[in-house]
Amino acid sequence: MDLLTAAVAAFLVCTTLLFVLRPVAVAVGLLDRPGGHKQHRGEIPVVGGIAIFAGVAVAALAAQGLDHHAVMLLVTGFMLVGLGVVDDRFDLPASVRLMGHLTAAVILVSGSVYKVAGLGDLFGFGEVNLGVLAWPFTVLAAIALINAFNMLDGMDGLAGGVALVACIGMVVLVGGQDGSPAVLLMATCMVGALSAFLLFNVPSSFNRGVRTFMGDAGSTLLGFVLAALALALVQPGHGSVSPVCILWLMPIPIFELFASTTRRVLQGKSPLAADNDHFHHRLLAAGFSVRGIFFTYFSFTLGSVAIGIYGCRTDMPESGLFAGFCLLFALWMGFVAVAHRVAAFLPHGWHREHQNWA
Repeated sequence: MDLLTAAVAAFLVCTTLLFVLRPVAVAVGLLDRPGGHKQHRGEIPVVGGIAIFAGVAVAALAAQGLDHHAVMLLVTGFMLVGLGVVDDRFDLPASVRLMGHLTAAVILVSGSVYKVAGLGDLFGFGEVNLGVLAWPFTVLAAIALINAFNMLDGMDGLAGGVALVACIGMVVLVGGQDGSPAVLLMATCMVGALSAFLLFNVPSSFNRGVRTFMGDAGSTLLGFVLAALALALVQPGHGSVSPVCILWLMPIPIFELFASTTRRVLQGKSPLAADNDHFHHRLLAAGFSVRGIFFTYFSFTLGSVAIGIYGCRTDMPESGLFAGFCLLFALWMGFVAVAHRVAAFLPHGWHREHQNWA
C-alpha cells in the first residue's frame, strides 16, 4: 500500500466511524454538554479520538510498513485512547490521568529504546548532551506534549488543525529520506484521519448537524503520537532531524505549555490546574470569533512549519533556528497582548460579533 492509499484509507475509516459512533455515544452518555465555560449548543458526541486512532491504526497496519517503535506507538496509543474515553465519560482525577500518561510514555521509551540523547547546538557553544538525563527528559517531554495538546483542545478545530499541519510538516520534512519510512507512514495516516475529523469539527455552519469533539481521548492521542514521531525523527540513522527543527512544527502548543505552566506556578497553583486563561480564551475575550481563532492558529502554525522546514533543509545553524524560535515566541506573545486592537481590523466572520453558527 502506497502512502496516498494509506492516507485515503485512514480518512475513510475515520469518517465511517464518526457516523457510526454517534448513536453509540448518545446511548452510553459519551457526550459533551454545554455549561460553565462550555458555551457550545447542544450535546456533542465525543468520539473523535476513537475514530482518529482507529483510522490511523487500520491504515498503518494494512500498509505493513511499521517498525518496532511504530508498533509500540499503536499499543500505547490504544491504552491512552481507552483512558481518555473513560475520562471523557466519568471525568477522572488529574492524578489518574497523569499516571496513565506517565505509564504510556515509560512503556514507549523503554520498549522502543529510543531517547533524546542531546538537544543539539542550541546556543552556539557546542552540543548540549543530556547524558544520564536523556531517558527522564524523553519521558517528561512526551508527557509535556500530551498536556500541551490538552490545553489546546478548548475550541473547535484548534488541536486537530495544529496537529494536521504538524503532521504535514513531518511528511514534507522526512519525505524521501532513508531510515524513516515508518514515521512517514504514520504521519501520512495521521494526515488522512485528521482531515476526516476536521470535517466534523472545523468551526463552520456546514457541519452543524454532525459536529463531533475529540475529547481527552483525542487530544491525548495527538500529543502522544506527535511526541513519538518526533522521538523517532531525532534518532541518528533514522530521521536524523535536529530537535530544534521539531519545535518549529508545533509552536503554539509549546508556547501554550510554557506560558500556562509559568503563569500557574507564579500564581501558586498546580501546573495541572485548569483555568480559562489560555491563548484562545484571551483571543476570544479580545473579540476574535472561534472561526477567527482557528484560522489564526492554522495560519501561524503553517508559517512556522514552512520556515522551520526551510531552515532545516538549508542547514541553518541550530543556534540560529533556536534564536528564531525564541523570537517567534516573543512575537506571538506580543500579538496576544494587542489582540484587542487587532480585532478591530478582522474580516467578516472572524470577529466575535459576526459569529452566528456555534
